[in-house]
Amino acid sequence: MDFGETEEHQLMRKTISDLVKQIPERYWREIDQKGEFPRQLWDKLAETGWMGVNTPTEYGGAGLGHAECSIATHETSRSGAGCATNILLSPYLASKAINNYGSKEIKEKFLPKIASGNFVCCFALTEPNSGVDATSLRTFAEKKAGEYVINGQKIWITLAHEADLMLLVTRTTHLKDVQRKTQGLSVFLLEPKKQKPRIVRIEDVVMRHNGSNEVFFEDTTIPEEYLLGEQDKGWAVLTSILNTERIITASISIGTGELVLNKAVRYANERKVFGRPIGQNQAIQFPLAEAKAKLSTSLLMTQKASWLLDQSKDAAFEANTAAFMGARAATFAADRAMQTFGGMAYAIESDVERHWRDTRLFRSGPVPEEMVLGYIAMHVLRLPRSY
Repeated sequence: MDFGETEEHQLMRKTISDLVKQIPERYWREIDQKGEFPRQLWDKLAETGWMGVNTPTEYGGAGLGHAECSIATHETSRSGAGCATNILLSPYLASKAINNYGSKEIKEKFLPKIASGNFVCCFALTEPNSGVDATSLRTFAEKKAGEYVINGQKIWITLAHEADLMLLVTRTTHLKDVQRKTQGLSVFLLEPKKQKPRIVRIEDVVMRHNGSNEVFFEDTTIPEEYLLGEQDKGWAVLTSILNTERIITASISIGTGELVLNKAVRYANERKVFGRPIGQNQAIQFPLAEAKAKLSTSLLMTQKASWLLDQSKDAAFEANTAAFMGARAATFAADRAMQTFGGMAYAIESDVERHWRDTRLFRSGPVPEEMVLGYIAMHVLRLPRSY
């Protein structure tokens, strides 16, 4: 077993770190307060090829794997971007889905635009009445005269208001008409700026720089060739990208946890009370040390999951565990940073409260920790199904 990163991976980290650190800290604060898209980060990553990490080389990407996607998102977040790094999630998911299930024409049309950063992407799965229970979604696509007509509603769709390309999950056969719940789903590509579904921004308190939205489809039409894979067999498309999603969100969580932990360590060394640094007190240093241990352990599981997927091996347990442990480690680190900073943590200029808010999201979504535990209990421990 070799736990050392290759020279190429080390170079990736240094290149990304140097790039992200060019953006001043106040920028992250400002886009959070204004709810603005992180354009500076997007442009820097796009110009230097980081949008196309897993896009095949023939379409302008680097043709790399999950390990490299994990490194890119982990290093971007811990180098200063924090959870704004989530802008990389959808391009990586869309690229994988299109490469695996798109026609040659679809690949030629969209993959170069994703790899170059010309297209902002989003992933539309969640609905008001179906979050983790994806098989119960109601948005429906009906095939008519060479196109699909879509009606329904999605909610909590990150970046939908900015997106040029949407990865959209719908039903093409109603739930009541299938033998198994996983049947009758289909995955489509949709260009929001062309097909123009109605998009309404949600006022929220986490990752405001990415933005969450409700999306309403009212007889929205898309060409039939925008279907990925086969009609009614979208479950295979969906499950093929969910472990990738777990790994990337784990990497973002861990990187952001490391970012806020480093802030807390610096403050603990600089802040003096009763004539000595507060970091000299075990009440401060032990929780910070524990945060470091939790983050490092979570990163190991994320790396293992990435390696398994790149070897075309089953990684469902590892990817889910990485997402679960990464989110918990990050929220623990952010919470201990809040306690280390004391009252100063609540000042926007400290940046700590922002990471505290943002990291908490990953314990609820895109996969709630309860669903991860349910999966492990049922599929790994072979306990009775609880849902």
